[in-house]
Amino acid sequence: MKHQFTDHALLELALTHSSWANQHGGDHNERLEFLGDAVLQLCATELLYDEHSEQREGVLSRFRSQLVKNSYLAGLARQWGLDERVRLGGSLQGDTDDRELERVLAGAFEAVLAAIFLDGGFQAARAEVQGALRPNIHDLTTRDVRQILDVWSQAKYGERADFEVVNQVGPDHDRVFHVVVRVNREPVGEGSGRTKKAASAAAAEAAILTLGIKK
Repeated sequence: MKHQFTDHALLELALTHSSWANQHGGDHNERLEFLGDAVLQLCATELLYDEHSEQREGVLSRFRSQLVKNSYLAGLARQWGLDERVRLGGSLQGDTDDRELERVLAGAFEAVLAAIFLDGGFQAARAEVQGALRPNIHDLTTRDVRQILDVWSQAKYGERADFEVVNQVGPDHDRVFHVVVRVNREPVGEGSGRTKKAASAAAAEAAILTLGIKK
């Protein structure tokens, strides 16, 4: 992250998880995360549109889902050093589940991006997003991760992977779905997203990593 903040309180808010606010009082970064998600989607879409001019809408959508998934954003958050700066409450300190930590770091990345947008404007946010995403923009796969998992499952067990929505939270306009995927009736991956499709893709991605499947 290269942006130099004018409003340092805005950055501090972006790095404050709800678990910290619940324990110590004050506001947290969820509203900024909501805004940052929209900024990220627009900037990632524009970058893909420019860099992959030969691809159709469906492929571009798959590319974008790879760029905005929690595991990828958590990696970018670590590159920005946010894992050392995000403020977490006691419930998330210590032996935090890896997937939960990914969600926290992905949310922090989106919140900081929103803070950059509010502090420096769209061009500043755009520069940060494109700088973070561009190094891997041509390493994206056109294959659907759910399809990859399905093909593997059918080859090994003779049946498709089973995706189940196990929870959904939030109002209709900001719903988050949580999906568990099972292979051979065993849970092998979990994922969350603002649509069932996105949550299923995140679960498939987690399963692929767990099972050591090559894309």
